[in-house]
Amino acid sequence: MSTCVPGRKSNETDVPNPLESNDFQRDERVGDEPGLPAGSRWRRLIPWLVMAAVLLGAGWAWRADRSYRDAILQVELDMVNGRQATAVGRLTKLLEQYPGSDEAAVLLARCEQERGRIDAAARALERVPAGSVFAHKAILGRMRLAHDQGRLAAAEQIIEDAARDPRNDPSHTRFLLVPIYSQLGRLDEAERLIEERWERLNERGEGATEPAIDVLRMHIELALKPNPVENMRAYLQEAANRAPDDDRVWLGRANLAIRAGDHAEAERRLAACLKRRPDDPAVWKTRLDLGLAAGRVDVVQEALEHLPAGDASPADVHRLSAWLASRRGDAPAERRELERLLEDTPGDLPALDRLAALARETGEASRADDLLRRKAEVERQLARYKKLFDRNQPIRDAEEMADLAEHLGRRFESRGFLTIALADDPARADLRRSLARLAPPPRAPAARSLADLIRAGSSPAAPERHATP
Repeated sequence: MSTCVPGRKSNETDVPNPLESNDFQRDERVGDEPGLPAGSRWRRLIPWLVMAAVLLGAGWAWRADRSYRDAILQVELDMVNGRQATAVGRLTKLLEQYPGSDEAAVLLARCEQERGRIDAAARALERVPAGSVFAHKAILGRMRLAHDQGRLAAAEQIIEDAARDPRNDPSHTRFLLVPIYSQLGRLDEAERLIEERWERLNERGEGATEPAIDVLRMHIELALKPNPVENMRAYLQEAANRAPDDDRVWLGRANLAIRAGDHAEAERRLAACLKRRPDDPAVWKTRLDLGLAAGRVDVVQEALEHLPAGDASPADVHRLSAWLASRRGDAPAERRELERLLEDTPGDLPALDRLAALARETGEASRADDLLRRKAEVERQLARYKKLFDRNQPIRDAEEMADLAEHLGRRFESRGFLTIALADDPARADLRRSLARLAPPPRAPAARSLADLIRAGSSPAAPERHATP
């Protein structure tokens, strides 16, 4: 429809000029309620216009997300069907379009690894920043790449570096090292990592969840079902074939040699490890184990000077103090430390055996018999504990396993099972009291050496516990 404009013929096509037309003013007044100023209708329409813009943006975002998800699905189909090269091509284009897609980076790494392009896989995983929902997968992937090449030192360093980043959960990250430490014979470190992981879950109120129960069972299995020597030897041989200069492989072989009784081989391996890492606690812990196994006081004392007191439990201090007292022929001091050890860890079978032997040496036959009866009771409790563990009904057996663990001196595991039992029956005040009694003992200051702690004749105080039957 056209309008007549002065100076134009009526049959000319009019093109309204918004700068000259009164249409906008006229539209503002259409439908205005009496008493409202001109333009109020437009102001009332602003929220609707904003909503329309939001909905339009949401529609675009939905279409973009749908396109992205379809591309990811096609990549996964290519990977399942063995079309890794095709998947790499799709992922490369996808990352050009979405350079911040950590999911695509992780998938690209998997494809490159399966194609044998290890460096390309590592570069893809390095794109994933800490704090991403895919960060843990990327860290695990980088660790596995190094591990599968036999580069155990590099695998460990990847985890340690990631754990120091405040955007990552350190307990969750370091927990990835447990299988490697187990294969290397670094059982004390593996136990600490397991305990740290469970404590973190428990802090979040998840101490009785399935993941926490799995962590607790791993702790038990590490002690009750150690890695067989032949498995450890095969693992280390394969790693050595791939990375013969890796000093963490050397350390594992030193631990293996100690288990096999080959102290000369262990000495040779440890000398190489110390040359590479002269202040490394893991190396000095293995050297301590060598000194104890070989009966060498000089090696033990040297190692104690290099080990942090903060890593030692009260039982560790009493056990080492008793060993040193035995070597210098101080039977009363040895007995005193062994008795303190049994107060903390009543299930220590070697300590019971040694105290019984000391009692026989001093003509205390009755005391020796009592100690041997205690040993038999501990063995019965340990057999029952193992049976319940193998039955694998941790909720049903939680209270009994908590009691057995406490009497065996396995305080961490007792706390874990008490947490499970209490979650199953929150009204049990007695379980709550037991749990409070088994709070973790304080650790010695990290600045002190283990030698300082032993010379001072002290150890971190252990919590109160039930009397041993």
